[in-house]
Amino acid sequence: MLHREPTRGGAASRVVEVYTFGYVERDVLESVAGSASRVLGFEVRRAGTLSLPAEAFDRARGQYVAEEIARLLAHTKSGHSVGLLLADADAYVPGLNFVFGLADPELGVASVYLARLRLWTDRGNYVARVVKEVLHELGHVLGLRHCRSRGCVMNFSNNVFDVDRKLGAFCASCARALRRAGVEVPREYII
Repeated sequence: MLHREPTRGGAASRVVEVYTFGYVERDVLESVAGSASRVLGFEVRRAGTLSLPAEAFDRARGQYVAEEIARLLAHTKSGHSVGLLLADADAYVPGLNFVFGLADPELGVASVYLARLRLWTDRGNYVARVVKEVLHELGHVLGLRHCRSRGCVMNFSNNVFDVDRKLGAFCASCARALRRAGVEVPREYII
């Protein structure tokens, strides 16, 4: 179980250990770290690179199995920290063609897969997409479910255009749920 303590005004802060697989651009790493800290109050630490095991790759589909990656990440991260993987890869879970990311609150891990987020966009929008998906997955780690509010970062995305439609902020209902979990979202990140 993830150890949760208040992040603003509390004595301790939550820590996110960021791992990478493949090529992840510096501006992406900086934007992710800034947003996780600014919006959710995480202390962000760069933890290094991961090698993904061959058995986690589905050759028939040409994709990684996201749940396998989550288990690997859970064994890699330290203590009560949250493990976050940014992977230059494509992944899926059974029943879906692909996922932009996956979170497992019980394991305290989240992953975001960059391959599809790069499609049909410019550089600035690509970085914004990654940040939105990171906030989405970290929201799941903190106990949030998918939200029906179309602009909320917790809204489910079927494609990159759905990601583009999200505002990179939490709706009032999701912000209240985060507050109950000990996270005070700054007003400018609440829609």
